[in-house]
Amino acid sequence: MPLYQHLSGKLTAIKEKPFKLEKDIQTLVEQNIKQLLDLEFVQSELIVQDVRFDTLAYDATTKSFVIIEYKKDSSTSIFDQGVSYLNQMLKNQAECVLAYNNSKKTNFSKTDFDWSQSRIIFICREFSEKQKMATDFKDLSIELWEVRRYANDTLMFSPIGKSKHAVSISPLMKSSSNVKEVVSKTIPYSEETLFKGVPDHIHELYEKFRDGILAMDSEITIKFTKLYAAFKKGGSNICDLEPFKGSLCIFINLSKGELKDGNGLAVDVSNLGHHGNGDYRIQIKDAEEYEYILSLIKQAII
Repeated sequence: MPLYQHLSGKLTAIKEKPFKLEKDIQTLVEQNIKQLLDLEFVQSELIVQDVRFDTLAYDATTKSFVIIEYKKDSSTSIFDQGVSYLNQMLKNQAECVLAYNNSKKTNFSKTDFDWSQSRIIFICREFSEKQKMATDFKDLSIELWEVRRYANDTLMFSPIGKSKHAVSISPLMKSSSNVKEVVSKTIPYSEETLFKGVPDHIHELYEKFRDGILAMDSEITIKFTKLYAAFKKGGSNICDLEPFKGSLCIFINLSKGELKDGNGLAVDVSNLGHHGNGDYRIQIKDAEEYEYILSLIKQAII
């Protein structure tokens, strides 16, 4: 996608400044991992058994580990590597925990982490259609992100989401022991799993707000966890929607004192335990304040 600079009514094409080495991409991501991916850096080049993870990161939201691999071009296969690396992580949990404890100066054990939400992220300038199709399974914990650098020090960093037609990887489990192992131990959460057992009217309420939030910015994506749906733009969290049997909770990812709420609808939960991100919670049973709530959520979009 071409990038232009608009000055005095004229457009000037900005030339791409390609990364020469995979290591250049790795350094950029590791130094800015919180801003880009909302993750915590743990260790570079972690060797687990006979494989080496480019980057081991930690997702504090899901309490799970994330492997990050970097590709300079789109000529390599990523499906087999992704499944193999995830399998190695799940079989050798102690190495990841040790790396985390050494990095964070903590003393956690394997049971302190949620291994079912382990995932791997591949980062490349551009993925081929073959690579996208090979990883387009709704229940496979492989994510793709594209990164491009331009001559004016501008960076494009964007996720490749699963397609609307993504199918289950279950049929492949019979032909691959690695796939079976990974799928049996990980749970890529989805809207379907989040709303299992939740009344239809709460699901419909969520769908209304979901569509309204997504319409605010084309770059907003949804990441599902065990308990809520996280709405994100790039690596930044905007809000979380957590369903209950009788209501829908909306957490706005702003710190105490940052939200302009003239109607006093949001509750300060900065000193209360809660699952969602941010210091503000709105609990609703209907869409009566729909437009006003969207205006509050919009304040969290960077």
